[in-house]
Amino acid sequence: MKVLITGAAGFLGQALVRTALAQGLSVRVLTRTAHEAFARMGLEVVVGDLVDPALPRVAVVGMDAVIHAAARVSTSGSWEEFAEVNIRATGRLLDAARFAGVRRFVHVSSLSVFDVPDDGAVITEAGSYECESRARGHYSRSKLAADRLVLWEAKRGAPAVVLRPGLLFGPGRRPPLARQVIAWRRYRLLLARRDYPLPLSHVDSVAQAALLALNADERVIGRAYTIVDAHVPQSAMVEVQKHALGADWQAVYLPVRVVAGAAWIAEHALALAGRRSPISYHQVCRATHRAFYDCSAAIRDLGWKPRESWRDDVQGAIASVTAVG
Repeated sequence: MKVLITGAAGFLGQALVRTALAQGLSVRVLTRTAHEAFARMGLEVVVGDLVDPALPRVAVVGMDAVIHAAARVSTSGSWEEFAEVNIRATGRLLDAARFAGVRRFVHVSSLSVFDVPDDGAVITEAGSYECESRARGHYSRSKLAADRLVLWEAKRGAPAVVLRPGLLFGPGRRPPLARQVIAWRRYRLLLARRDYPLPLSHVDSVAQAALLALNADERVIGRAYTIVDAHVPQSAMVEVQKHALGADWQAVYLPVRVVAGAAWIAEHALALAGRRSPISYHQVCRATHRAFYDCSAAIRDLGWKPRESWRDDVQGAIASVTAVG
């Protein structure tokens, strides 16, 4: 099988390349800049930017499958910049893949597309989309729109499958300590409850799911699959990271209701002045409402298996970053 991987220089993209090569696939990568490592690995390289309307048709020629992991993830930039890369370029790539006769298109999305209607909700792939899109940052809004676009095109015949991983981590990137954290002296101020479940997705596990999606039967087309290895309680994450780092800081759990109320007041007060609050009430709710993501569909349809060693995985990720640093 010949597969095109976009975003190959990124954290997930590198894992996708490693996994594809290990399974004997012929890999072409689409990257904005040439990398000597790709040449040493014997990869076919297409250099260019996805915002170039002509690039997708060049990149997909002769490919059997596409794994689309490229995205604009910067914390800065205009909505138009995010929309061009994450929405329109995704649409153009999918159109080019259909025109070229690509048999499978795997789009990497995010858990952030889901609505979390209640604290403690169990979310399945049939869960509704987040409705508060304008309360989000540009990245989250654009990923939600791209997710909807790909599934809509699948209804019209595109051979597309969507994967929705959680908080990515693994060698080279440790998981976040919390959804929202502020470092202050010897303290870590956490906007979280102790029992808040962090949805962790190991990068190699997500890469494995993507390769399984390439080879799965036709029933997966037009479906979205949640890929979460473990729901780790916030207090357990603090414990493991402190131990792995040998850190002496103290975790302080901020009073969620107080912060939510303050965020609501600040948001509405600044709106009257025509300004945007640095943190919204919606963001506080998203960071503190517990959600548990059901991955049974991925296990059933893709044959994917979640990793069962999250403590070792977190410690290994931290060790890899510490060693580099």
